[in-house]
Amino acid sequence: MANGQPSAQDLYQRNMMARMNLLQTGISMVKKLPLVQGDLGSQLRISCERTGIVTGFMLHFEIPVTIATTPGVVSPCGPHNIAQMVTYQDFGGVQHTRTNGFQLWSAISMKNGDAFGAIPAQNGGGGTVQAYNNVTNILNQPTAVGTGSIFFSLYLPLAYNPDSDLTGAVMAQTSVGEHFITVQLANALVNADPWLAPYISGGVTPTNAVGAGQVKCQAFQYYIQPQNTMGAELPFIDLGTIYGFEGGVANTANIASNAQVYVNYPNNRTVYSALFNYENGGAFTANGGDVNLITLLANGNTNLREVTPRLLNETSRNMANFDLPGGAYYFSSRRQPITTQLYANVQARFDLGTVNAGATQIVQQYEIQYANGVPLPGVVVTA
Repeated sequence: MANGQPSAQDLYQRNMMARMNLLQTGISMVKKLPLVQGDLGSQLRISCERTGIVTGFMLHFEIPVTIATTPGVVSPCGPHNIAQMVTYQDFGGVQHTRTNGFQLWSAISMKNGDAFGAIPAQNGGGGTVQAYNNVTNILNQPTAVGTGSIFFSLYLPLAYNPDSDLTGAVMAQTSVGEHFITVQLANALVNADPWLAPYISGGVTPTNAVGAGQVKCQAFQYYIQPQNTMGAELPFIDLGTIYGFEGGVANTANIASNAQVYVNYPNNRTVYSALFNYENGGAFTANGGDVNLITLLANGNTNLREVTPRLLNETSRNMANFDLPGGAYYFSSRRQPITTQLYANVQARFDLGTVNAGATQIVQQYEIQYANGVPLPGVVVTA
């Protein structure tokens, strides 16, 4: 402590002590929010409660569907891409997360080491065993002719880890302002572009008419109720830090056969992971057959990682025990986060193979952390 002011180390130690105290004494609680429903193509708005220290939200989606004549063919991004954009905005107007539903599901699954909401396929070795998938309203996407319901869930985190690291949690015990979630819904259930709808073909339509709630979303708010709300007892560094996902950002420029395409990481951020979804001609190529090499660069001349799609896909499989769909490339830097303040520029370079006609884009998502009050420069794409 110098001149009566605490040092950075003093503040850090106080934050750690307050975090530990809050985790040990605070009451873990869950609040069911009012049901929200809307039609395809609309935006759902979920008002959140002013309760305790919020660590995250669970969103449960249900879409009754009718499949007539032609069975539905599932998109590799379905059903989570029904949520085309998911955003959380805090009391100060800061968006902690703004990303595509499929990308959010992918990153949460990779972070947790398991396909979120799903169970692994069980091999009975030729015998008959319990499949342990008795619950049918957690993750489901009908394809057969008839009626049924799509079910899926999205977890929207605020704290990095609600059990041990409250970085990014939001203090919601305030009478000023509001915080809320918005979900931009897909325009239709069927689209030949797999990025835009949960089915790429088939006679799939919403069962409910327009205005009757084609999509239902039940949200749950997870929070910690502190036993002492005095300033000294709260981890203000944690509460003054933003943690979340910036995604759904598409690069469509300068993508051509045998070209090198550079995608910039966001500046002035700590990056825990990056996810790139490469759509080539309205499809996602199996096994990365349309990408020769992906290189992570610092300052334009330092190759941090040089990986092929096979290596990256194998790394992802070993990380989470499942495979992301074709064209999905996940970079984890969780053990040693990439702090872009240390570099003039951090980029991912894609050495492309053959590029097909049709919808072609590289859609980016970054799992980031930064101090509240620092403007987000944005995600920039360069040729």
